[in-house]
Amino acid sequence: MKSYFTLEEVRKHNKKEDCWIIIKKQGHGAWVYAVAWGGGSIIMTVAGEDATEYFNELHRAEILEEIGQKYMIGELSLAKL
Repeated sequence: MKSYFTLEEVRKHNKKEDCWIIIKKQGHGAWVYAVAWGGGSIIMTVAGEDATEYFNELHRAEILEEIGQKYMIGELSLAKL
């Protein structure tokens, strides 16, 4: 069963130990990812927010297909956008 989250719910998860980000899918919709981040503080600039542009600048598109399922926790509810 898929989980759906509102933007307000995602924004609450903006701490290093509790970090969620949004990455938009091609076409429509967006995925929500829980990120276990042991690295630097750069990701904190997009914690709890839409990280699509940031993610695309740093990663090749295929990376979500390769490892994204490990971190994906649900989908952004479009009803509240």
